[in-house]
Amino acid sequence: MNPRRLILYLLLNAVVSAAATLTVLWFWERTRPTVSLPVAPTPAPQTANNLTAAPPALAETTAPPSSTATPTIHVVQVGDTLGSIAQQYDVAVEDIMAANGLADPNVLSVGQALVIPIGGLNPTAAPPTPIPPTPIPTATRDPNAPLPRLSIREVKSPGVLSEETLVIVNSGGPVDLAGWTLRDEAGHLYTFPSLTLFEGGAVNVHTAAGEDTVTDLYWAQTEAVWASGKTVLLSDPNGNLQARFTVP
Repeated sequence: MNPRRLILYLLLNAVVSAAATLTVLWFWERTRPTVSLPVAPTPAPQTANNLTAAPPALAETTAPPSSTATPTIHVVQVGDTLGSIAQQYDVAVEDIMAANGLADPNVLSVGQALVIPIGGLNPTAAPPTPIPPTPIPTATRDPNAPLPRLSIREVKSPGVLSEETLVIVNSGGPVDLAGWTLRDEAGHLYTFPSLTLFEGGAVNVHTAAGEDTVTDLYWAQTEAVWASGKTVLLSDPNGNLQARFTVP
């Protein structure tokens, strides 16, 4: 067989094979059974009837911490004023008066116990009950003891404010000087605090400012009061003149 015939033969075989294959495929396509694929169900829409609401979260509540303040007690000393006590504790004068039921800021007693409302008053809480003042022990006067007899011994360094001092002595029985006064004819007035002066005792009254003790009292004047020729008058709480002294 020559080459030309061989090529034709191969082409013919290829055409016949392709035709047979296409015929088989066509016949199979026409006769095969129809297969139905399962369809996934469509989810039903959610409604208010089939929804289950999650329970609401419980809100955390934190109780505010409670603070219990311990009241501070101040016992009034000689020379204390309501203003100096308020400044010492950094508390308003009005708060101290309200906490202790005080009506007059200028009236204090030595030994009086004051409640100091550190941090201010709590408007929702009742103020603490003030502690009654502890009485200061005073000399009990013997009925047979001599009556007090006060006199002005001298005026030291008159006219010199830093050194000017008036000396008072008691040659009689003990006496509480609270309410006693010193004055001159020009209207200067000094009122003694509570201080017991025993028989034979003496107390110095300084014209300048300072801190009171049991032997030294301070008038807190800004200039000297006494001078040569001036008269010093010492009176008891009832205004009765008890001693007179003229500065030499």
